[in-house]
Amino acid sequence: MSTTQITRRHFMKSATAATAMTGAYLGGSAPSFALPQASPRPINVQRQKKALVFIMLDGGNDSFNMLVPTTQNHFAQYQKTRSNLALTRQQLLPLPNFTDTQGRTFGVHHSMPEVQKLFAQNKLSFVANVAPMIEPVERDAFYSGRARLPLGLMSHSDQFKHWQTARPEARINRGWFGAFADALQPNRPAQQIPMNISLSGSNIMQNGVASTHYTITEQGSVGLVVNEDKTPLNQAILNSFEDLLSANYEGDPFKQTYLALTREAQAQHSLFRKATETVRVPTRFSSTPLSQQMRKVAQTIQASDALNLQQQTFFLRYIGWDHHDELLNTHAKMLRVLSRALSEFQAALDQMGLADRVVTFTGSDFGRTLTSNGNGTDHGWGGNIIVMGNPVHGGQVVGDYPSLSLGDHNALDVGDGVLIPTTPIDALYSELATWFGMAENDRTTLFPHLANFNSAQIKLDLLT
Repeated sequence: MSTTQITRRHFMKSATAATAMTGAYLGGSAPSFALPQASPRPINVQRQKKALVFIMLDGGNDSFNMLVPTTQNHFAQYQKTRSNLALTRQQLLPLPNFTDTQGRTFGVHHSMPEVQKLFAQNKLSFVANVAPMIEPVERDAFYSGRARLPLGLMSHSDQFKHWQTARPEARINRGWFGAFADALQPNRPAQQIPMNISLSGSNIMQNGVASTHYTITEQGSVGLVVNEDKTPLNQAILNSFEDLLSANYEGDPFKQTYLALTREAQAQHSLFRKATETVRVPTRFSSTPLSQQMRKVAQTIQASDALNLQQQTFFLRYIGWDHHDELLNTHAKMLRVLSRALSEFQAALDQMGLADRVVTFTGSDFGRTLTSNGNGTDHGWGGNIIVMGNPVHGGQVVGDYPSLSLGDHNALDVGDGVLIPTTPIDALYSELATWFGMAENDRTTLFPHLANFNSAQIKLDLLT
């Protein structure tokens, strides 16, 4: 087998893949099920009013159809490589006032006019060819097995986890958002809502050594709400629930633990509901689940003082990006949903006076093959993501957007257009964490693989 024809099946046989255990917990703080691990050194985080919002595009976004070079020779190479999956030049929305160091201009998918506008307003940028990495990788080292690669490379479950932990050399059950909560809420009272809030159930990104996350839905927190009309039935329901919460199951550890979790969840639900129910979000949001979740995030950030939370993180999961088939039609529909949700959220933050304190960014399991499998694409490695917000140096494509040629003409292609990334997610994450308040000297504590890259590979200058 020639090095330019390595297949995904061949690669997967030589790589380690595992299936991650997943679960869901709705209503209050999720219990942490982290396996025994050495406790890292705590990080230092300055308290300030800021929020990070992460949207996981679950399944592997074909991001080389989301962001496309438009200069003549580079676009011609794109069309040749992508063959039946290539967009036409007329379908691309030009990104204004930006040319990279190679003289390339870019366009975005025609389903993303709102993203085009945010880019033009300098409120949004792209990070090119980024992915979880342990160290810089050269193609020869990849083929020979000398390169240290993420565990389970090209496996959904593993790469989904690595995006949350930034520790691709290991399978751990705590993430870098969790480290913030360990630092900022070390002795959180049971009734206090965690600073890490999930709109997608259980996740690893917001689990710390001792901390966890608070799960809500697009309608809000989950708990018992009794109709306030003073009817005998309503009063009977309320009395029964209060009797349950005040019960004492001495000698029955299971019932005691269950009751403690129920009390905590109900106390947090009451606090969240009271803090958010009067917050008005002026922007009209689309009816899609993602837009409605983003609306709830805006409302929750506005309520941060009432929740006694200065810093907040949010985890959202938009599922369905594994486009092995029907790529063009399905991808267009999903990018449309994403573009609208981002625009509506940013507009709401602007109108609510919150835009200077929020950064939103996307991730996805992996990029996809540049080559077509017939009607879709297969699992890859490097891909492109979005970073949005007033604190972002917008209107840029940062990192090294790769050549889209194939085989020996592209030193990053390990077969079928699976591209070796040139920017580790640690570069983005460390800048986000520092903006959020983490001390500069804690960068390599939270993201130890930064030390394996030179300054040019990890310096994005993406945030103010």
